[in-house]
Amino acid sequence: MSVPEIDSQLQEEVSQLDTKRKVLEQIAEIARAIEHMQDGLNSVLILGVSSNDLPREALELYKSLSGSMQNLPVTKIKEYLKNLQTLINSQLQKILQYSGLDFETDEAVEIICMSGDSEASDINPLDLLKDFKRASQTAVSLRVLLKKRGVNTEGTVVSVPQEAIKEQLSHLEQQEQQQRVKIKDKIIEMKEDIAGMLANPSYPDGMKAILTGVQANLDNDLQQIEAGRRLDSLSFIAETQELSEVPQEQEVGEVAQEAQPEEQDGKAGFVDTANRWLNTPWSVSWQDLKNETDS
Repeated sequence: MSVPEIDSQLQEEVSQLDTKRKVLEQIAEIARAIEHMQDGLNSVLILGVSSNDLPREALELYKSLSGSMQNLPVTKIKEYLKNLQTLINSQLQKILQYSGLDFETDEAVEIICMSGDSEASDINPLDLLKDFKRASQTAVSLRVLLKKRGVNTEGTVVSVPQEAIKEQLSHLEQQEQQQRVKIKDKIIEMKEDIAGMLANPSYPDGMKAILTGVQANLDNDLQQIEAGRRLDSLSFIAETQELSEVPQEQEVGEVAQEAQPEEQDGKAGFVDTANRWLNTPWSVSWQDLKNETDS
């Protein structure tokens, strides 16, 4: 097989891997949105009980409260808590609309992932879910802080009955499990694709070194999924994380850099592009980098 034919095959296979990576990214984005809703709504339930009945989860949330917040005077803590409670109530109905979606449908995916892209939309659902989670968890932490200062507080009155919130949480649990199965299946599919690429004798050594690191990440991600860990622990999740930041891949990246000059010119150029693609945020596509290289 000639060098141009090899390059064409490699580019096609990496492009297919890129497409699957984008699918995996969107599934994970939906699953994280579900996690944000679960965290936020669970915190709303905690807000509904008196400070004398705060569960262990409230104490865990308190640990994440910054030192500057912990040192605030009681009057300021009460003011912040009141403002957060108002914010939570104003957001709750919209959150419950999102939590009631069937995330197996394209419509739900579009609402959560794409609504914020519209110029006519003033709400980015993913940002709203993160803000709601942050606000509700901070409110819980402030109530714990007040209790530690000897100030007891009654449960927050929210605009939705607790039973309705619990029902939505049950629905979200089912939705989360469905998304986790899809993530697991897609990871396994990508692992199989990479195994086939590694077995191809035409692949340059530098490219194989890079793919070996990606395969190691996917192996770890699969273990995390099977253990029921939170999705933000997965290597491909973080919006700004680059694959080269993962410890087990740093050495592999160095090997790849050393191997590149030994490749034929055509292969070296392809490996360089592939290396940059595999070490860019998930929002950057293979075609984007290829177009940049060709221009």
